[in-house]
Amino acid sequence: MLAISLLIATPARADTGNEKSDADPDPNSIVVTGAAETTGLSLSSRETPQSVTVLDSARMEEQGLFDIAAVMEQVVGIQSNRSSALGTDGTNYTARGFEVKNYLVDGVARPTNIYGFTEDTADMVAYDRIEVIRGSAGMMTGTGQPSAAINMVRKRPGTTTRASAAATVGSWDMYRVEGDLGGALTANGRVRARVAGALQDNETFIDREHAKRQALYGIVEADLTPNTLLTAGIEYQNFRNKGASRGGVPLFFTDGTKTDFARSTNGGTDWSDFNRKSVNLFASLAHDFDKNWHFQIDAEHKSGSYDESIGYFFGSAIDKQTGLGGNLYATRWASDLTLDAVYANLRGSFEALGQEQHVALTLSHAQFDDDQTLYPGWWDGPEYMDSTVNALEFFKDGKFPKPDLSATGDLGGNRIRTTAASGVARLKPIAPLSIIAGGRLTWWRQDSYSQGSTGGRTWTPGIREKAVFTPYAGVVLDITKTVSAYVSYASVFEPQTQRTVEGDMIAPLEGNTYEAGLKADFLDGKLSASAAVFKMKQDNYALADGPGIFAPDGSAAYHAVSGMKSSGFELEVNGEILPGWRVAGGFANARAEDRDGVRQLPQIARNTFKMFTAYSLPGDLDGLTLGGNVNWQGKTTADGTGPNDEIYTQGSFAIVDLMANYRLSPQFSLAVHVDNVFDKTYYSGLFIGSARYGSPRAFTVTLRGTL
Repeated sequence: MLAISLLIATPARADTGNEKSDADPDPNSIVVTGAAETTGLSLSSRETPQSVTVLDSARMEEQGLFDIAAVMEQVVGIQSNRSSALGTDGTNYTARGFEVKNYLVDGVARPTNIYGFTEDTADMVAYDRIEVIRGSAGMMTGTGQPSAAINMVRKRPGTTTRASAAATVGSWDMYRVEGDLGGALTANGRVRARVAGALQDNETFIDREHAKRQALYGIVEADLTPNTLLTAGIEYQNFRNKGASRGGVPLFFTDGTKTDFARSTNGGTDWSDFNRKSVNLFASLAHDFDKNWHFQIDAEHKSGSYDESIGYFFGSAIDKQTGLGGNLYATRWASDLTLDAVYANLRGSFEALGQEQHVALTLSHAQFDDDQTLYPGWWDGPEYMDSTVNALEFFKDGKFPKPDLSATGDLGGNRIRTTAASGVARLKPIAPLSIIAGGRLTWWRQDSYSQGSTGGRTWTPGIREKAVFTPYAGVVLDITKTVSAYVSYASVFEPQTQRTVEGDMIAPLEGNTYEAGLKADFLDGKLSASAAVFKMKQDNYALADGPGIFAPDGSAAYHAVSGMKSSGFELEVNGEILPGWRVAGGFANARAEDRDGVRQLPQIARNTFKMFTAYSLPGDLDGLTLGGNVNWQGKTTADGTGPNDEIYTQGSFAIVDLMANYRLSPQFSLAVHVDNVFDKTYYSGLFIGSARYGSPRAFTVTLRGTL
């Protein structure tokens, strides 16, 4: 549950309490370099002593980024490791050498250790921008990995009536329509609303894989008084991926040679089905006591579910003639999810030492419920884990008899309750120097239950954490009017549900980040640049014992490792370097090691480079924008070895995308995107002896109209 809100916006769209700012994006802007509230204080990006990246809706539209997975591919320092289909648990992201688990929506955190609560399939039609802060985010989330936090900020209505609609067609029968309408509902502008929605249907480059998504969003704002703003809204998301696989394809044959399957090869059965949906109701009440003090209380109720019929082949090495060597795994996972959260924030400023000093206080409480219906699976015998499947034949059509996946009659679940109190101050003893210091106290309680077919729910006490303190501190020095230097320290902890082979629960993970850097603005603020170095450490890191090693409850067994560490640096640039020429991207380096110096997560590249650029042509070609994107990563290695101790290594590679946008008239534009223009063959994610191919060359064409 978030205790300190993260908010970054352009000055034209800054959240100033009940100010009726125009929330529509500037169509000529691809980057955001304006106001920030990464710690609950009103700070600019240069005043924030951590690395922050923002993608706003204008850039998402310009690049054709329709979902959160596509957005994450563009963020400097974030790497995706998609070893299975979207909608499964085989898609994850890493930052600074460790997995990213912290998702927030409008500052309300999702639990990091309950399956299904993440927002990794969200459609972007409901969101104004995506904010990513790298490193420990203890002041924002309190819990999670010291890697990064992803805050998804919903759209807000403006006073000016604006409408847009778009239709997209693309490779593999991709069809999408979306619309967005907002503005004042009353003549005086005191009541405003916005509604947006999208429908998308597409095959993929993988045989038999068929995805659908639906999203609908609505929000209403009302000025109860000149200083009081009431907001309420609803968000609906529905994602379904049929015929998808929870795994990839084997990397080796049993003789030790590498496989070379077609990129369209699907390891999923023709009946597999992954479905996630959610409905979010949210409301807030904000009041400005005067120009210096602001109070806001927010509440959210989310009801969601996932229902996944899973059938997939998994094996690290198969025989060239018989196709034997792996297993066909089958089960069904289904759960109802509920989130109830409320948090209150008071922030303000006062004069002292001849400078303006800022403080913020936050209280929060949240409850997460996970209610599972239990089904049989591969732990129940050969009917659900078949080792006689010929993978070479199975890959052709995905035919495999669906076993009985009727509910067992048993139920199970988890309940998390967390409360937090935090405070932060930004003190300026002299004008060029800012000292930011704060801390958060977190109470965490997690219980689980089981219920047999005859009824009678039995609760089992689980994690108990009381008043865990996560400190935060930073110093920012304005070297000149345009250049700042900073250092910061942040910590985070994460309750863990993994168990040892003896059945003991792994102690909470504890992580710390040390960071130093420079931030600068150039060309009258049109261009920003940053450089950061960091060092991170984790204790009680849960590391899997290995395939086939289980805890007493049947789950995979883990052991705790202390002294896990990561270090590296990041370089980033955003903005306009010449009139009409814009860039956004940078270089990131990170290496994760255990306490003995052995590299961890070798399937994640140590070095990555991402850069997007777009140029709006002048003169007779006014209205035409040309651009492109390059995404390069260094070599990676699959976890584990081949049948004869072979090591699978994927060399460095680059993916190049191109785009063109032409303004047909003041109201209409036509955009063409070509992804992977050189049709590079690569794996988008490596796992233990298996991998999923990345997308081949693909195109989309979008016709957009605005009023």
